[in-house]
Amino acid sequence: MKAWIAEQTDNNILETWEKWCAGNAPVHFFQHPAFARLVINSGVYRHGLLVALEDGKPWTAVLSYVLMHEHGWAFRRLTTRAVVYGGPVFATGLSENEKSTAVETLLNSLNSHLKNRCLYIQFRNFSDNTSFEKIFESFGYRFTDRLNLLKSIEDPERAFQALSPSRRRQVRLSRDKGLVIRLALNIEEISQFYLLLQELYRDKVRKPLPPPELFNQFYLLSQTRSYGCILIAEYQGKIAGGIVAPYTPGGSIFEWYVCGLDKAYRPLGIYPSAALTWAAMEAGIAAGCQTFDFMGMGVPHKPYGVREFKARFGGTWVNHGRWLRINHTLSYRMVEIAYNLMRRLKKV
Repeated sequence: MKAWIAEQTDNNILETWEKWCAGNAPVHFFQHPAFARLVINSGVYRHGLLVALEDGKPWTAVLSYVLMHEHGWAFRRLTTRAVVYGGPVFATGLSENEKSTAVETLLNSLNSHLKNRCLYIQFRNFSDNTSFEKIFESFGYRFTDRLNLLKSIEDPERAFQALSPSRRRQVRLSRDKGLVIRLALNIEEISQFYLLLQELYRDKVRKPLPPPELFNQFYLLSQTRSYGCILIAEYQGKIAGGIVAPYTPGGSIFEWYVCGLDKAYRPLGIYPSAALTWAAMEAGIAAGCQTFDFMGMGVPHKPYGVREFKARFGGTWVNHGRWLRINHTLSYRMVEIAYNLMRRLKKV
């Protein structure tokens, strides 16, 4: 088995990939060529595609990654990392041995291609990949715990009742008080929402936020294809928050980015973040999604500010974890120390 790699893939490859997805295993939005189009069209990061196959046969498995970086051109080399969302996707009907061979082929090509281009490679698992544990370890990856919450939304009434009493009250009260949750109408509203996100990430989250082009492109993508939505919380003509919620019809909808002016509106009995999260679940229900994915609940036994907020929406706790391969240990440690220091000083 061999593999080929393409970065910033052209339309022909993307269309072939999309047809392959339609006839094989279900994929999440982040494993779909729609996400590749989003990354490529935004120009924010680089997107790569690996395909494992045997001579004369259709694709056996695919793996896509994103090369991310922060802090502009001057620090690009020191902050570049490769992120794989969800791991490999396999053709239907493969045996476990065939899947293992495909994973070995993909990891070998991925490591060779990226070892001198990024500090580390990280797999953010969407499902249990422990069956490939020994293979990942043999290629220099180590497993790290990472919690997540998955909520079933197949039954709307049951999904709402699974919210805590306080969350149900907040959702109902927000709507009764006049908070409107609706689709974003234009790029200008996306820009206003982005400013709220910027403030949240600067003052509380203190993690890098992608440039606005990524959000603008997602909005444009959502206008032409059913790959998700951006919802806006509006109160008396003013934007009080928003949520970016990509989805795959029949699969999962994700809480990718969300923020609400809860502190400002709480005295009025309005809770934008809670109302937005439930509205995104309703959007997923309307699109035929089965699961709402909160996209991360932090590290077990380590404080995480938003965990309690998300947990009150109900769901099933999972720990699919992450696979991490550090390509340049010394540089990684130096950047890690510098980043943690900057977070303490509230510079990021």
